[in-house]
Amino acid sequence: MKIHVIHTGVFKVNTLIVPLDEKSGGVGKCFVVDPAACKISGDENLILDYLKSHKLECVGIVLTHSHFDHITGIAPLKAAFPKAQICIHGLEAGELTGSGVAGSMNQSVLRFFGAPELLEVVGMQPACDTLLREGMTIFGWKVLHTPGHTPGSICLYNAEFAGDGRGVLISGDTLFDYGGYGRTDMYGGDEEEIQRSLARLHGEIPAGTLVYPGHDSFGFMM
Repeated sequence: MKIHVIHTGVFKVNTLIVPLDEKSGGVGKCFVVDPAACKISGDENLILDYLKSHKLECVGIVLTHSHFDHITGIAPLKAAFPKAQICIHGLEAGELTGSGVAGSMNQSVLRFFGAPELLEVVGMQPACDTLLREGMTIFGWKVLHTPGHTPGSICLYNAEFAGDGRGVLISGDTLFDYGGYGRTDMYGGDEEEIQRSLARLHGEIPAGTLVYPGHDSFGFMM
């Protein structure tokens, strides 16, 4: 099994299609991490087209955090797969309301980026179904609460997924890209917290683990 990466949304974040070792009626199952494809970025069907062409059913939508650039594609994905569980850390569940009003963190961050036109689409994302917490397992992956970039930032770790003796870490914006980590100068960010989270990852995640971050290059080793 292999993770497929699609660059979606206004900032072309790494949206991950993570296969599960399950099939039903010839259709494979997967979960999707950080879907951002939407009408405003002109790629609303990008994820759905991939799933359809590869005969995959989305059973979960897992968010590494709730910043606007990682969540604008939840609504079309949930509409296509209504049984898919939307999963986010409890500290950021309030950013997903389905009310048409963006949560307080995204309101602040969108003002920071000067992108008020995204407020409506962000606020129309459906509410979460499953609250993530430290140490729980979701779809066979361990949840690591790694605050700092945002209060509810999480990573997912699977010690066996790579299938060659190496594990995989899905890091969101905690490990932002190769050699970098998520910024902490926006609403909800905390530099001391992210430094603790980074130290934890480097202390707990084995060398050689493949990393899939929220942006840019992916599949590099810890």
